Amino acid sequence: MITELVDLEPPDVREIRVDRVTLAYRSPMVTAHGTISQRDVVVLTLVDGEGRFGRGEAAPMTAFTPETADGAERALRRWADDGAEPTGSPTARAAIDGALLDLAAQAAERPLHDLLAPGSPSVVPVSALVVGATPDEAAAAAASAVALGHRTVKVKVAAGPFEADLARLNAVRDAIGDARLRIDANGGWATDAAPRHLERLADLEIEFVEEPVSGLDALAAVRAASPIPLAVDESIATPEDLDRAISLASADVVVLKPSAMGGPLATAAAARTASEAGLTVVVTSLLEGSIGIGAAAHLASALGALDPAPGLATAGLLHTDNGPSLLPRHGALHLD
Repeated sequence: MITELVDLEPPDVREIRVDRVTLAYRSPMVTAHGTISQRDVVVLTLVDGEGRFGRGEAAPMTAFTPETADGAERALRRWADDGAEPTGSPTARAAIDGALLDLAAQAAERPLHDLLAPGSPSVVPVSALVVGATPDEAAAAAASAVALGHRTVKVKVAAGPFEADLARLNAVRDAIGDARLRIDANGGWATDAAPRHLERLADLEIEFVEEPVSGLDALAAVRAASPIPLAVDESIATPEDLDRAISLASADVVVLKPSAMGGPLATAAAARTASEAGLTVVVTSLLEGSIGIGAAAHLASALGALDPAPGLATAGLLHTDNGPSLLPRHGALHLD
């Protein structure tokens, strides 16, 4: 876990820039919430008196966060103009803390993960997101990911009929051998159907299912009889949501997205709360650019949240990025 925090107020910020960037995906991303081909994010750049650049990313995502890129940009410009706190904009807060931490790490001449938790590892194993509309396509993508060194793959489900998902999942399981398989329904299954789906998936040795149904009460009801561990993800937007999930016993695993939760420091606090309650913590991306992915990867290392593997191998899904692409090598991100 993080053993020390850094001063988040660098005394010598000389310039602040706020830039809108469009991220385009190589292939449309299909989820239970819809299809995404591109999205806007906002990049915050802080420049200090030594000419060092610290960057952070605000990455609101329609249907996952209640924010918009317009709102995040306004919040960041207000902060740049007069220091106004970005109340109501966790993605803007994530950009601010990300940029300040980036600058602090550069000033200390240490990788961010080591600044947050001295001695934390520079190599972060990551799961691979499998994209494929048919069983053959999904199996080929999964086999390729394993051949590249990934030991965990993730498949999105619930965008179409369950039988089609089941065929893809069977094909993926056959293709990946003893590698781990996790799935994400994005809350897309009906509460009455979810228990039947989970029973039919029980033989596939699934690591966990993210958000099979929507809402913490429904998750708790489904989890009570589930043969597979369940993870809470988009149902956790605030510390109060996490407390309620713990109280209801809604999940075995909590998926934390720093870009959605207010940045590395807010996410670290949530991770401590979850761990103390006995939940397994997994740090993942919000399909943002490499600036945000990098901040999340350093945090995962500092937290020691490396097994289950963080879901951070998503820069390769982008056709256009907001910085040098942080791509995995041999199934891991290398941070030094």
